[in-house]
Amino acid sequence: MGSVIVPNPSSMMDKDGFIGLSALEGPHGDQLYSQLKTPIVHVGAFAITDKNEHPAATVRWMDHFFSDEGATFYFMGVEGETFEKKGEKELEYVEEITDNPDGLTYAQAIEKYFSWNGGSYPGYVREWYFKGSESHPNALEAAEKARDYIGETYNAFNYTEEEINFKSSVGEDIAQYISEKEAEFITGRTSFNEWDSFVEQIDKMGKDRLMEIENEAFERYKESN
Repeated sequence: MGSVIVPNPSSMMDKDGFIGLSALEGPHGDQLYSQLKTPIVHVGAFAITDKNEHPAATVRWMDHFFSDEGATFYFMGVEGETFEKKGEKELEYVEEITDNPDGLTYAQAIEKYFSWNGGSYPGYVREWYFKGSESHPNALEAAEKARDYIGETYNAFNYTEEEINFKSSVGEDIAQYISEKEAEFITGRTSFNEWDSFVEQIDKMGKDRLMEIENEAFERYKESN
C-alpha cells in the first residue's frame, strides 16, 4: 500500500484511485492536522526595485489582481478563450484544459496559459475563480476529513529585516536539518535512540532564537488584527 503527499494526484499525475486520509492517530492517541492554506497567498511575493520609474502605477497594477475582476483574469484568463461562464459565479476552464486532446494532465494544460500554477504570487484566493487542484471535488472531500483537527488559523506573519536575515540563514539550516533527520528516522537510517542528540543539535543551531522571532512576529500579528 502506498501513499503520497501532493495537492491532487488526479490533476497533477493523471492518477485516479487515491483516497484522501484524515489525520493519522499516533501511538499515544494523539491526532493532529494543522496545515491550511490562507486565502491571502504568499505575503511578500511582490517587490518593486529602485530601478522602477513608475512605482505608483506598478502598485496599482499589482493591486488590481486583488479585485474580483483582476483575480478572475489572473486565475481563469479570458472568457471564451480559456474559460466559459456557466453562471454568475460559476466558471469552468475550456475543454482543452479539462480534457486536453494532447494527453496533458490538468496541471500541464494550465501551465500553457497561467503563471500561478506552482509559483508565488500576490493575490486573494476564492473558490469560485480559483480552479487549482485543491478546489476539485475529490480534494474538497479529502479536506473535510481534516476539518475537525484544524484549530485556529492565521495568515502569514511579517518579519523585520533582521528577523528575515536570521530565518533565511540559520532558520533555513535548521529546517533542512530537521527535514533530513525526519526522513532518516522514518526510514530507520537513524535510530530513535538518537532522538535526544537530535534535539540537542537543533538547540545548538539556534532554535531558541528562531522561536523568539516567531513569537515576536505572532505578537505583532495579534496587535494588528
